Amino acid sequence: MALHDPVACLAAATDEELVACLQRGASGPALTRLEARYGKRIHHFVQGMVRDPHLAQDVTQEVFEKLLLKNDLYKPGTNFRAWLFEVARNQALSALRTRQRMPRPLSSLQAGDSDDPADLLDSLTAPADPRALEEEEFMAAFHAAVAELPEHYRRVFELCVRQGIPYQDAGRRLGLPTGTVAIRIMRARKRLFAALQRHLGRLRRPPACFQ
Repeated sequence: MALHDPVACLAAATDEELVACLQRGASGPALTRLEARYGKRIHHFVQGMVRDPHLAQDVTQEVFEKLLLKNDLYKPGTNFRAWLFEVARNQALSALRTRQRMPRPLSSLQAGDSDDPADLLDSLTAPADPRALEEEEFMAAFHAAVAELPEHYRRVFELCVRQGIPYQDAGRRLGLPTGTVAIRIMRARKRLFAALQRHLGRLRRPPACFQ
């Protein structure tokens, strides 16, 4: 494929060929193609982290802006999809930290909260509890790690751990033996523990799914 030809980027190009087109200045066609290929998946991934559809939309847009402006950070020959999702994860965590640091809007305060103007100012600018921020960052990383599980692990994890469905019932629903469900849950937990280990030591109480 002629990578110098912008039109060629619109054909059945690989991710790496599209990034090469970006780096050679064919930003419009190449970026459009990558957004069509990954936009919905990135939005779903980010939504699972930030739990806010409007914020998820903003973060998704920022991810593709980063791709346009910082594509030189991608190393050819490595896994582009993994790199792009790591960019998305970092943008989502940054958005969560920013939201934690934002002062409360006046409209969110009860009229009777305080008659003292100094108290009002304190309530608007009080720094976020570091522990609360750590726990929110952990939950964001947790949702991202669950989203990255292989589908056959993620489905049983969602049913049995998040929805609390007994292994036997989940097995009937999925057409699997109960023992297979149990093994997949165990392996899903093992993967999540490995992905989130650096966060767990900073939490006051580990989540139930790790106990």
